[in-house]
Amino acid sequence: MITKTWNVRDQTEETLKRILEKKYKEINSNFRMIRKVSNIEDAKILIDEIWRIKSFANEIELELMRREYNNGTAS
Repeated sequence: MITKTWNVRDQTEETLKRILEKKYKEINSNFRMIRKVSNIEDAKILIDEIWRIKSFANEIELELMRREYNNGTAS
């Protein structure tokens, strides 16, 4: 059985907006956590995680902008 991977284009607009909001909350919580970390290695791990989350959020934002443009709602 072949498992279908998650694709940003297969999701509804409401789902994408909800996921995007969740990811930005996760990024903000990681930034707060960096201030509390005492070890530089732990801070590096958190920053790498923030970059991965931000990359995923950028993909969602690009898809939402693409949909806006294709639907003719962009000015």
